[in-house]
Amino acid sequence: MEIKNNYNININNSYRSTIIRFIMFFVLTVVIGFEIFAYNSIQNYYKQNLIGSMLNQAKINQLIFDNYTNKYDLSDIIIGDKNAFYRGNVSQVQILDNSGIVLFDSQASDEVGSQLMKADVLSSKEGKQGIYKSYNEKTKEEVLSISYPLMVNDQQAGILRLTSSLNKVKKKVKADMFFYFLFGIFVLIGAYFLSLVASKKLVEPILKLIDVSEKLAKGDFDAKAEVTGKDELSKLGRTLNFMSENIVRREDMKNEFISSVSHELRTPLTSIKGWAITLQSKEIQSDRDMLNQGLSIIESEGDRLSMMVEDLLDFSRLQSSKFKYDKNNIDIVELVKEVHTQLSPRANNEGINFTFTTVYKTLMVYADKNRMKEVFINIIDNAIKFTDKDGNIDILIEVNKDKISISITDDGEGIKEDEIAYVASKFYKGSSSKSQTGLGLSICEEIIKAHDGNMIIKSKYGSGTSVIVEIPRLNDEKDN
Repeated sequence: MEIKNNYNININNSYRSTIIRFIMFFVLTVVIGFEIFAYNSIQNYYKQNLIGSMLNQAKINQLIFDNYTNKYDLSDIIIGDKNAFYRGNVSQVQILDNSGIVLFDSQASDEVGSQLMKADVLSSKEGKQGIYKSYNEKTKEEVLSISYPLMVNDQQAGILRLTSSLNKVKKKVKADMFFYFLFGIFVLIGAYFLSLVASKKLVEPILKLIDVSEKLAKGDFDAKAEVTGKDELSKLGRTLNFMSENIVRREDMKNEFISSVSHELRTPLTSIKGWAITLQSKEIQSDRDMLNQGLSIIESEGDRLSMMVEDLLDFSRLQSSKFKYDKNNIDIVELVKEVHTQLSPRANNEGINFTFTTVYKTLMVYADKNRMKEVFINIIDNAIKFTDKDGNIDILIEVNKDKISISITDDGEGIKEDEIAYVASKFYKGSSSKSQTGLGLSICEEIIKAHDGNMIIKSKYGSGTSVIVEIPRLNDEKDN
């Protein structure tokens, strides 16, 4: 029990934590991506607003400039009414001539009289408005500059340059991002608790399945998995239940087989021992007929024991992973004809009409000759055993595309409908008193499957049985 608990804890810790980590990693990635997107969007929004405001101011200054151009040139306007260019404007205002020399500065900076070669000024020299972001060493802040060409009658008379601090933009971005950051924290917390619930819901049915599988491993085949839906775990639960039912059924069949084989082996052994004791008496030794009868019974019972042991040995060999088939190109028509010839005397002795039919002279397959012969002998032996006197057993060989079909049909007692699915199962004997070890058809099916073939059993109780063996045909073989 302690091992089981530790195992469950490990599963809980590993699988559940993996789900939580996966969900949290995904949500964290989304949140970080969202925060980055939000930061860039907000920053770009406020920056564009500032640029728009500065451009509007520049356009207003252009209109003011137009009112003066009819009477004065640029120098006179600057000397006459400087305030008109920066009245009501929080930005630093500079007026430059077309060469980039600063003629006026609203903040009286040391740039007056010097030539500016900034990117925005160079753009305005070419008649375009320019934008330039820089760092002001004096104020220790980032600033944004816009240069706007002053036009008179489609001629550039000078350059208006506005410069504004980006500190207000940064403060607004920081204030907005604080709320976005809180939103991201709440999303992560919510995702964590959601992942706890989701992982628990996923892990609990897995732990239940593990508990059931552990009980099955300990031999408690009454344990059943709860099946409540159609998902993958429910499918696994149904598979476990089917497996346990199948194990129980096979266990019952095995126990029945052991009991049956013990009985089958004991019967001939008892007969052999009894006759061996009887034949040792002096009275019997002088009775030649009785002696011959006893020896004949011992031989017959010895053959029956040998057959049972051979079935068990065949079953054991075929179940071994080390067993190898001796496959070669063989003529299946010739092989079946040989089995028919071999078993015809027995069928005749039983008063059974035994026929073999085919339109093919030869059909080649890649198979183990001895093992395939064993298959047909077993199937025909069963047919003879369950067919009454004056009955019929027919062998028919046909070709269906790339497969050869060999059917052995009898009109014997047949198989009960509820037993057909199990007659080829290991250890299954059926309800007929003529059944023996329950391994014959199981061995046949193992051999046929090893040859990439199929064994099909069709039967109607009271009307007979048809066993069809399908085996692949060699591709280069032509009809004969």
